[in-house]
Amino acid sequence: MIFEDVAAATAALNAENGFSFFGRPLKVSYAREKTDRVAKMDGTFVPKDRREKRRKRDAESAVTAGASPAKQSRTDGGAQVAVEDPSALAGGAGEEGAAPSGAPPPPPPPPPPPAAPAQEEVLPSKILFAQDLPPECNEMMLAMLFRQHVGYKEVRIPRAGLAFVEFEDEPHATLALKALNGFKLTTTETLKLTYGKS
Repeated sequence: MIFEDVAAATAALNAENGFSFFGRPLKVSYAREKTDRVAKMDGTFVPKDRREKRRKRDAESAVTAGASPAKQSRTDGGAQVAVEDPSALAGGAGEEGAAPSGAPPPPPPPPPPPAAPAQEEVLPSKILFAQDLPPECNEMMLAMLFRQHVGYKEVRIPRAGLAFVEFEDEPHATLALKALNGFKLTTTETLKLTYGKS
């Protein structure tokens, strides 16, 4: 969350630190570095492509660590992901089981089964729809989760397990959907978000 000054941020930190959020105490601390939004406000913003830098750093660390070409591990958002080398899977030249160079290529895989009829596509809107919410989820908890996003207006829970979250406009709602869809509400349940009908 972004505040106008350090005093307001400190007051929020003291008020919210330890607050029980979905059965777990919140741990709140100051940010380690300036966000792009704050940098834009104070005129020090420099665009940076963090993903590209992360890819280069991961590639360099894989080379220096001497990772095998068949499988290298890469970190995306804190999770270890195994990356298979397609050439190693196909079998290199001279390896046992490799197809001779004059052999015909293997037959193509069978076509995938026909897809199930698509559900009615919901157009982007300024309202997000949350479903399958756990019973302990209430308006205050959802408001705390969504109010960190610009353009947030309100949360409405018409009945248990369902909620509507309204934003000022569709672009702000889209940013919140991308950031929070799949958010872990409990150890077994995640936030399922779609666009609501305006």
